[in-house]
Amino acid sequence: MKLIHFQGLNCYHDCLITIANASGLDYTAAFSRLWAEGYLRYDPICSVFLSRRIQETLETMGMRLDTPLTTVENRETGWAETPDGSYVIIGMDACVIPWSPLYKLLHGPHYFIVQKGNAELHDCFDPTYGISGQTITAHELIPKAYAHIPINMDRCRILSLNDTHNTLPAQAQEVLMAHPETLRHLLEQAHIWMQGSEKERLLPAKYVDCLLTGRYLYRHFLNGQDSAATKAPLFFSHQYYEKWLAVKNGLYKAALSNQSSTAFGESCRLITCLFEMEVELARHINASL
Repeated sequence: MKLIHFQGLNCYHDCLITIANASGLDYTAAFSRLWAEGYLRYDPICSVFLSRRIQETLETMGMRLDTPLTTVENRETGWAETPDGSYVIIGMDACVIPWSPLYKLLHGPHYFIVQKGNAELHDCFDPTYGISGQTITAHELIPKAYAHIPINMDRCRILSLNDTHNTLPAQAQEVLMAHPETLRHLLEQAHIWMQGSEKERLLPAKYVDCLLTGRYLYRHFLNGQDSAATKAPLFFSHQYYEKWLAVKNGLYKAALSNQSSTAFGESCRLITCLFEMEVELARHINASL
């Protein structure tokens, strides 16, 4: 199995993309609709936001994730029903994963892949750290995991997506329609979160972090398109990503600092500017059609 990890992928998406590639899917297509994505999924298990569209696109291509199994009883049943040779995404505290750099040092959620074998030991693959060759028993796996996510492949649907739905022009048109409402919703929700608990005040920064990683992944998709750097230079601009990082860091500062109003206001102004830059790019692409 080729382990895949690059900028923009977290450990959860590392596992998704690695399994997609091992199953013969063109995983870069999973990033083709991320520019216009505005409504993200909150994962209460790890307290982060995740892309809906990556998983939706993979499902369109025939790779479906079952609902995470989060109780010991459900994990026991799910593991027993998993066919030998199948891949499962496992969520586990990094502090108890022997090959993790955080082993016995620091708690934190982490995802890796297990391929169920027909004997006591099952092979483990960790794309984030580029580690394979590790094994685990079901007796270790079931009680220590916090999530067990089975993967189902529909072999009849393993094909590339229709290019008309995942091209740069299609994304530009969606940006023109969706970005104003996405920005309005984000700013409105960020103001609400900032008035909440300590945990809620971190949500604007986490939301922006997911939007930023989506743009890294969209750039990865564009890398495989002809003349993408010329047609969409914004996604290949170092300054563009620096501005996104400034927004994320500013929102974290706003959440953690007593002088939150200044940092929060500046972050909101800068993300408004970034959305305007993206809308201007979308207009230019649309006009060139």
